[in-house]
Amino acid sequence: MKRKLHTLLLNNSIFLSTVLFKIILSIVVFISLSTKASAHGDLTKQIAIKTHQISESPNNFKLYYERGLLYQQHVEYPKAMEDYLKSKSLGNTDNALQYRISELNYLSEDYPIALQNITSYLDITPTDVKAKKLEAQILFHLKSYQKSLSAYKYVMEHMVDLRPEDILEYTDIILAENNENYKVALEVIELGLKKLGSNTLALQLKKLDYLKADHQIEEALKQYDYFILEYKRKEFWYYKKANYLAQLDRSNEANIALKQAKIAIDQLDNKFKKMKSITELEVKIQDLENTINN
Repeated sequence: MKRKLHTLLLNNSIFLSTVLFKIILSIVVFISLSTKASAHGDLTKQIAIKTHQISESPNNFKLYYERGLLYQQHVEYPKAMEDYLKSKSLGNTDNALQYRISELNYLSEDYPIALQNITSYLDITPTDVKAKKLEAQILFHLKSYQKSLSAYKYVMEHMVDLRPEDILEYTDIILAENNENYKVALEVIELGLKKLGSNTLALQLKKLDYLKADHQIEEALKQYDYFILEYKRKEFWYYKKANYLAQLDRSNEANIALKQAKIAIDQLDNKFKKMKSITELEVKIQDLENTINN
């Protein structure tokens, strides 16, 4: 019985993750393809213009730097590095070039060289938040987690335009340094929610993950209730809550959550009820209900 329940719960989890992933991926791919087609076409034109300018002023280090940046944005890293080094050989001593070389080595996954570059940059500009973030990212990939944490702590304290991905990146480093340190990771999530708004979805989702991983069962259930209250499509969240309750062998509460999921589906417009994702969810609800009660 328990083995069958575990298998079903795993399948249900994969099903929901797959549905959500496919929806998000479709949107992202559509936007990404449209944006990239336009952006890359524009970059190609800009590179051609810059190349023509270089042909007329072959010793202008500024032009090589500018084309290198365009190549970097166009994900042509070897050409970008060639232009950066050419700019440097022609006399470009601007510290911004050192930052770009470090960033490019980081993107090319040459982390030891990237660390040397960013260290040189920070020797001159020690309070540059963007550079401290790059330093933290490089150190993370070099598995120097404590040093990475120290650098990212500075970023968190000084960054003006903090984004959800910055918060999540910081918690990744926290847990890489100590994979049981959910208390601090959750404190960072709460700080992010204060700064960015309580309904920042990425942070609320990660909060749920951390609460479950830290076995804070009642807090995790409250987090499921948060999603149920805040979002219109409640049927999925009722089901996910039921799934979690079933894993905890809290069958009565799981059955209640499943009934609430059914009610939420019944209240949908007919056009939504006919959606494949909803019909598949109904099957999963029934399967979980049957398993719990058998």
